This record gives sequence, structure tokens and C-alpha cells, in this order.
Amino acid sequence: MRRNCWFLILIIACAWLTGCRYSITTPYPTFPPVDVNAYDLAPTLPEPSLVPTSSLPTPTGEPYPLTATVWSEIPQVPILIYHRFDPRPGSVSINFMTSLSDFDAHLYALYSAGFSLVSLEGWLRGEIHVPEGRRPLILTIDDSYYADQLSLDENSQPASYSGIGLLWQFSQEHPDFGFQVALFYNFGDKAYANAYTNGQFSVQAGWRQDRAEAIAWGITHGAIPMNHFYDHPFLKTLPPDEIEWQLSENDRALREALALLGQENLAALLPNILAIPYVVWPDTEAGKQILYDYTSPEGAPVTAIVEGDYAANAKLLKAPFSPDFDPWHIPRINATWEAIDVIVGMMDAIPAAANCDLGEFTVNPHINPTQVSNAILDLTNSGNCPEGYFMVGQLAFQVKDGSILQLSP
Repeated sequence: MRRNCWFLILIIACAWLTGCRYSITTPYPTFPPVDVNAYDLAPTLPEPSLVPTSSLPTPTGEPYPLTATVWSEIPQVPILIYHRFDPRPGSVSINFMTSLSDFDAHLYALYSAGFSLVSLEGWLRGEIHVPEGRRPLILTIDDSYYADQLSLDENSQPASYSGIGLLWQFSQEHPDFGFQVALFYNFGDKAYANAYTNGQFSVQAGWRQDRAEAIAWGITHGAIPMNHFYDHPFLKTLPPDEIEWQLSENDRALREALALLGQENLAALLPNILAIPYVVWPDTEAGKQILYDYTSPEGAPVTAIVEGDYAANAKLLKAPFSPDFDPWHIPRINATWEAIDVIVGMMDAIPAAANCDLGEFTVNPHINPTQVSNAILDLTNSGNCPEGYFMVGQLAFQVKDGSILQLSP
């Protein structure tokens, strides 16, 4: 009964809203009715290698060379929001549907302007690293999982007719651009269209398995799922207990998908970051407190809540050690050509990275911050490295006027 009620509300709302906030009509393939319990789902994925969560080396007793990423100013980053992708030849981007040809052109424009990808969760924990001379950029995709966002082909590789497939191919051709993307998912309002023919997607037998395999591939390669509430609801209309159910049910559904593959262990890798549907917060303080206090099934607390806006109101996210950093209102920019132009126009406000070779250190079991601090100070005082903000893994230091201050952790 609960689901039917919200489905009617969603239909009414979508007459003038879609995606996460804004109005759009969506002339895109709709899903035929499907019995979601009708199919046999057997695990098929092999045990994956996990994506590392730190740029520091594995602890050993052997000396290890460390290189710091140096920023002339407090680093800050633009965050783009994509939603759906249209692979049809000649398609035109409208509102929250981005043609793959436009997405490819967006990536080339940003890459040519000197941007490289960092992960949202890495930025939030203070791992802020891009190749020397490059500027940081974060990509997010809301309302996952649709097959046009991420599909795997017959070789279990990202399909070229999906947005993440195109991003993966681009990253292989341009390794210094990187491959990182945050996928804000909501499982309660969609089936996964697992068949693609001539620009059209349809739901076929085995869609749950295919979706689970796409999710697992993403987690092990840098396309990380994060919570976007089960039914993509207007939170201002919900009582606190329903808000909590929307979060917990979404988390439960994702872990159920991983269990189809015997890959429940992947859930331990996931950050607990929330995206507010339609950028509409709960009306009550009790409702908001549910968001702040929510913990994942693995016991991880919420580390950030993300929002979104148009390019005209574009804001950058500063490093977590900045006094202006607010984890409960992470700004994002809806991805359009206007947004790409705005971001490229902000280049002077987005510092590019430099490198500083610090020498060799023993990492066993942890790097010694005092040793790193002393090495940085020696190198800056001797003029071998510039003053600024030094990032070594999750360690952050500021060097100014011959003095050094550890900023984090």
C-alpha cells in the first residue's frame, strides 16, 4: 500500500519535475511490465580485485618513495551531476537526458582544459591527488541504476552504449584523466533494462543478475554506489520513520543484489554518502536529524549529504580541511553545455597540482607524520619544492613563510 501511494505521488510530481530537481519530459524507452520474482538468478562473477582506498603504499618494512601533491591554494573542485544517457545516433540532449555524443564532447572539453577525475569519497576523506599540472573534477550520476548509465557487454566490460561505458573507454584512451564516478542509486522505482537493440532498452529475464554484475563491476573499478533513497521521494512530505525506511530499504536492496553474486563483502567498501532527491530537505528538524544520524548496515556513519543546482548558481567544493567546508551541503552542478563552459571559465579559481618528491619512508604500519612534515619543511626551505598545501595520502600540511602546520587528519 505504501509503495502504491508513493507511486501515484511520483507520477503527479513528474509532470513538472524529474531527475533530482528540475522539470523535463523524458521521451525515452519505458519498461514493460515484468514479474521481478520470476527468474532464476545464479552467481556468475569471479572474486574481484578491490579498488584501493588510499594512495599510500601497503605497509612493509622496506623504504618506500613518497611524492606529495602540492596545491598553491586550498584545493577546490567542481562536481557535475548527470542522470540518463541517450545512445541513439543523432539524439539531442534535453534537460536530464544527455546524448552520448554530447557526453563524449563534455569529457573532451574538460580533459582538454586540464581536468582529471578524483573520487567523491576520496576527496571527502582528504585524499586529493591528480597528476601534475592537472585540475580536479568529480563526476556523479543520479537515479541509478538504469542500463543506459551502466551496462556490461558479453565480455563483462562496460558497454559502449552506456554512459559509464563511454567514460571507461575515454579513461583508457586518456589515463591521466582517470576513472572515478559516484552513482547515487534508488532501487524502488525501476527495473533494470538488460537488453539493448538498435537504441532501445528492454527488460528481459535475468535483469536482476545483470544489474548486480554491473554494480559489482562498478564497485571494483571506481563507479561507487551511494544512497539516493529507495523511492526517490520528496522528503518534506515524509515523517521521520518513513525517511529512515527509505534509506535503510535502499541499502538493503543493494546488499541483496550483491548477495546474488556471493559478493556481500563489497558492501564494506561503500561510503555512507546521501543525495537529497529533488534537493528538497525534510520539513522538520526531526526529519533532518534522521539524515545526520543514519548509519549504514555495516555501521558507517553518514559522512556527507550532497545537493545540486543549475550552472548559473555553480559553486565549488573546497577541501575538507578548509574552514568553509560543510559536509551537509555538498554543492553540485547539473551537467549541461552551460555547466561545462562555466567550469572551464572557473579555471583560475581551481589550482592545478604540482608534485614534490619527499624521499624514502618506512610505512609500517603507518606513515610517520612528523617525518613527512620534516621532509616537506626541508625541501621548501631549500627551495626544491614550493610552499603551499601538501597532500600525502590523507595527510595534509600547509607550508607558509617557512613554517609548517598539519591540517589533517
